[in-house]
Amino acid sequence: MPWRERIRAHSSRIFPLLLVYLALVVLIDSITPRSFRLDIFAGLAPLIAAAVCTYGQTLVLGLLDLAVMIVTHGVIPDTMVTINRVASILGNIIMVGASIAVARLLRDREELLTQVRATGEAAQRALLRELPLHSGDVVVDGFYVSSQRGALVGGDIYEVVDTPYGPRVLIGDVQGKGLRTLGAGAAVLTAFREAAYHVRSLSGGVAAMEVGLRRYNSAHERERNGTEEERFVTALVFGIELPDPAPAPDAPAHTPDPVDDVRLVLIDCGHVQPYLLHADGTVRELDSEEPGLPLGLGDLTGTPRPVQRIPIQPDTRVFACTDGVTEARCSAGDFYPLADRLSGWASLPTPELLERLRKDLDVHTKGRFQDDAAVIVLEHAPVPPG
Repeated sequence: MPWRERIRAHSSRIFPLLLVYLALVVLIDSITPRSFRLDIFAGLAPLIAAAVCTYGQTLVLGLLDLAVMIVTHGVIPDTMVTINRVASILGNIIMVGASIAVARLLRDREELLTQVRATGEAAQRALLRELPLHSGDVVVDGFYVSSQRGALVGGDIYEVVDTPYGPRVLIGDVQGKGLRTLGAGAAVLTAFREAAYHVRSLSGGVAAMEVGLRRYNSAHERERNGTEEERFVTALVFGIELPDPAPAPDAPAHTPDPVDDVRLVLIDCGHVQPYLLHADGTVRELDSEEPGLPLGLGDLTGTPRPVQRIPIQPDTRVFACTDGVTEARCSAGDFYPLADRLSGWASLPTPELLERLRKDLDVHTKGRFQDDAAVIVLEHAPVPPG
C-alpha cells in the first residue's frame, strides 16, 4: 500500500490532532508577550490535512485557520507593525487556498484512479475469472499473485471449462512477466476455450492452442521490431476421463469403478510438474517421462506431445502451480520448499491449504514476488442429486 494511503487510513486520528494544534496556537498567543506570535504557523494545519486527510476535513481546517487569524489579530492585542500583520494574514490565506486546491486535485485524482482501477479489473477479470471455478463434478480453487504492482493478472493463466467431453483445466505461464504478456496469454486462453467445446481429445485442444499462439506471434512480429522475442507458453492441460455413459449394446454389464474408470488425463507442455495430494496426507509428484515442449515451440519436433492417463481416487486432489511459486526466493536466495510444505499440509481442506500456502509465500519472499505466481487445486467433488 502506498505511503499516502497508509496515512489516510489513520486520518480519523490525525484530524483531531490538527484541531488541537490550532487551539494550542490560539492559547499560546493569548498567554505569551505581545511581541511573540505563532499564528503564522497556523497555516500548517490545512497544509498537512491536504496531504493526509479528506477534502472535507481540509476545508474545515482551512476555515478554522482563517478564524484563528481573526482571533489572534482582532481580539488578542499585539505589538506587530502593520506590514508584519498583513504578511501574517496574507500568508495564511495563501496557504489555506493552496491547501484546499491541492486537496481538491488529490480527490479528483483518486476518483479517476478508482475508475481506472475498476475498468482495469473488469478487463483483467474478463481474461481470468475469479477462483474457485466449477465444472460438473470438478472444483478448481487457488490464488494468483501478479508481480506487477496494481495488477490482478500478468503472465500466468488458468481456466476451467465444462465441455461435452468432461471438464477441461488449463494452467500456463507465458514467457516474461507482468501486463506485457497479456496478449500471448489471451491468445492461448481463447484457443483453449474454443477448442475445448469442439475437440474431443486433449491433444487436439493443445494443437489448437499451438496454432493460436503461432498466429499471435506472427501478427505481432512487425510490432516487436526486433526489440522483443516471440512468446512461448509452458502449460499443463488436464481432463477428467469419466466412464462411458452409453456402452455398446453387446457389451457386458459393467458397474463403474471410481478407481479404474475415473482417470486424470494430462498433457505436459514443458510446465512445472503437478502433485497428487492423497487423503491420507501423502504427496506424489507426477514426473513426466517425456515432457513436451512449451506452446510456441511445438514445430521443433514432428511428434505430438505425450498424453498421460493416471487413475485417481475420488478423494485425490491435483495441485499445480507456475514457477513463480517454485522459484520464489527468500532474502538469502533460497527457493521456496514447495514439496516439503505440501507434505505437511496435504491432509488439510483445500481452502485452508491455500491460505497457509499464500501466507507462507509472503513470509518467504517478504511480499516481494520476482515473478507472477498462480496456484490451482483440482478436486473431484460430485454434486449430490436433486
